[in-house]
Amino acid sequence: MTILEILGLRNLVVWLVLMGVTLVSWALSFHPAGQVSPSVSGGVVMIALAFIKVRLVIFNFMEVDHAPLLLRLICEAWGIIGCASVIGFYTGLLG
Repeated sequence: MTILEILGLRNLVVWLVLMGVTLVSWALSFHPAGQVSPSVSGGVVMIALAFIKVRLVIFNFMEVDHAPLLLRLICEAWGIIGCASVIGFYTGLLG
């Protein structure tokens, strides 16, 4: 048990991280001219950040981090394969 769990601050810290990642994604979405038109690299970063947020939610708020090893591995694999697939389709590497 970590100090954050003992003090009951773990969910608060995870929520703050989620909000920070959301703000970073939002900031990346703006083109220098003020238009919402991210570059391909910016889009890839935003997709990766979205999957990081998905992982944080699954493991912290759905409590998969305390689940049996097989379920944790399936959730990790789903996240990695899903992220790689979306990025592959977005960049044109998979279709």
